[in-house]
Amino acid sequence: MFRTFSVAVVAAAAALCSCSAPQESEGEKTATEAVTFAHPSYEGQVISFDKKPEKLVMECYAYSSLHDYDIAPVGLFGFGCDDPAVKEDIDRNGIPLLGKEGEIDMEKLAEMRPDAVLGYGTLEGWGWLDESGNKQLLGVAPFVPLSNSDTIDGRINENRQIAAFLGGDVESDKVKRADEELTKAKEDFQKAVAGTDLKFLFAIPTKEMLYTAKDFAQPELFAQLGAHVAGPEKPENDNPWARVAWEDASSYPADVIFVEGYDESFDFDGELWHALPAVKVGQLSGWEFKGATTAMSTAKWLNDVTQLVSSSKKVA
Repeated sequence: MFRTFSVAVVAAAAALCSCSAPQESEGEKTATEAVTFAHPSYEGQVISFDKKPEKLVMECYAYSSLHDYDIAPVGLFGFGCDDPAVKEDIDRNGIPLLGKEGEIDMEKLAEMRPDAVLGYGTLEGWGWLDESGNKQLLGVAPFVPLSNSDTIDGRINENRQIAAFLGGDVESDKVKRADEELTKAKEDFQKAVAGTDLKFLFAIPTKEMLYTAKDFAQPELFAQLGAHVAGPEKPENDNPWARVAWEDASSYPADVIFVEGYDESFDFDGELWHALPAVKVGQLSGWEFKGATTAMSTAKWLNDVTQLVSSSKKVA
């Protein structure tokens, strides 16, 4: 459900984000000069700001992907705010939460007067809001979507460009070390899967069906590094998830299954799920298709995966 504005709030918010602020004369560089950002995921498209954005409100996923560059929000919203896999070592104590899951308290957002809002979506707004909700959001501040690149490296690089525009430190020793660790993690994973013939499936099991992901950035990284990714191809419609009836799940044999959001509390119950070879022997692990996309987080995940691969056996 979307919160509605009072007339006064709408008017105030619209004034905050006017896109027709007068340009200052050439050479007059001030903190309030209008600026534009050429978003790397949208060739030829720019996002306009009345001034260089400093006061930021972020989806929790966005914070996890930009935190390594020493960028902090004044407010948070969205999915994963309490998920350890998303939060990692991020401390959000003292940062107001403007809504959980698919909701944003628009009145609180307007009162906060941010310069920009960041999250997963498009130039038209946050992916979890409908047209009406995004119209309200864009009435408060420009929306900056995270990278939508098809590859992990592309997402890391494009999010880094976003961070640099926002004043983040993208060349710190911490960032350089993370890049080195990711390079090594890729090499170690590539060595671990070489010659194993293990098949990997990325999935979400539900009561109705098994959702599989073969063309997401994470399985694409596996394929790039020489791993065999199982599952049907991406459907022709806009939904990137392939839908597999439980009766057909065994048609896509896998030795290791990566379950989105998997952790120690995972307890999906289904006869055909438990009949899958990887499930029978407990060769399961997790992945986050919208979690932190940084060199450090990816390196940590790949290192964990490499350990699993080293101890996994051929079962399918």
